[in-house]
Amino acid sequence: MTIANELIKAITGQSKTSARSLQAEVGPSEIGGCRRKVYMKLNDWQPTNHNTLKLASIMGTAIHTYIQESFKKQDPFGEKYLLEESMEAEGIKGHIDMFDIENGEVIDWKTTKKSNLSYFPTRQQRWQVQIYGWLLEQNNYDVKNVTLVAIPRDGDERDIVYHTEPYDKETAKEALRWLEEIKESSVMPPAEKDVAFCKLYCQYYEPTGVFGCASRPKAVAEGAVIDDPELASAAKDYLQTVSEISNLEKIKDSLKAKLEGTSGITSEGIKVSWSTIAGRKMVDEDKVKELLGEIPVRYGKETIRLSVKGE
Repeated sequence: MTIANELIKAITGQSKTSARSLQAEVGPSEIGGCRRKVYMKLNDWQPTNHNTLKLASIMGTAIHTYIQESFKKQDPFGEKYLLEESMEAEGIKGHIDMFDIENGEVIDWKTTKKSNLSYFPTRQQRWQVQIYGWLLEQNNYDVKNVTLVAIPRDGDERDIVYHTEPYDKETAKEALRWLEEIKESSVMPPAEKDVAFCKLYCQYYEPTGVFGCASRPKAVAEGAVIDDPELASAAKDYLQTVSEISNLEKIKDSLKAKLEGTSGITSEGIKVSWSTIAGRKMVDEDKVKELLGEIPVRYGKETIRLSVKGE
């Protein structure tokens, strides 16, 4: 067993015993997500997919712990902040990252990737932090604002962004109604995610669909209507970005052709030069087959490919 395997075994084993992993109730972070997943959790379906990818979640938990310890040193007696506080009201339980008592501000830390900052915060994230505000209010705290802080795992201090908005009880109630509708439903909601995603990240994924969720078949997924405004906007912006990149590539090729054979420095200090780059070295497959009788093949890790097409 390699040290990489030992690391994965150690950190995933530790994560299974964390308070967040052992939580049986539907938490505020799940409200606004996949309806079928929430329905299955509410109805005590047993997890069927025990090999989901957990590293991003584990890194997020580690960062949360570090932040908690840092603020605890600043406020050892809890006079200014509530840190990692559990709250409950009307059957809803939440684990609040931080509440600034003096300023009445709920703060929730989100670890992400820089590439996801364009769509931060999502409706689901906004609902979550508003529910935290509602829980605090129900427990007699004066809540004025709610804040989401995005910390990119692949960035530095300059890449941290935040979103603040006034606490709004009606927004929290809207999110709780979403959950109540699923609780009252006698019919399991349709699958909302594709198999390429579910088999890597959903604890209820199960390919036959007998004991868990098989996710959406490809034909259904491709014909399904995306009615979430945020997702529809993301698809539109993705197409627009691809088009702009394509146009920029054409402009780049045109400018490259214009500069062909030119070397030197412009009056603005821009250096132009050409150099010869060796061709890519490749294995002679025919020769290998001739010597060994077969060509050994090693496959890389599976990846997910996105395809977005316009009308």
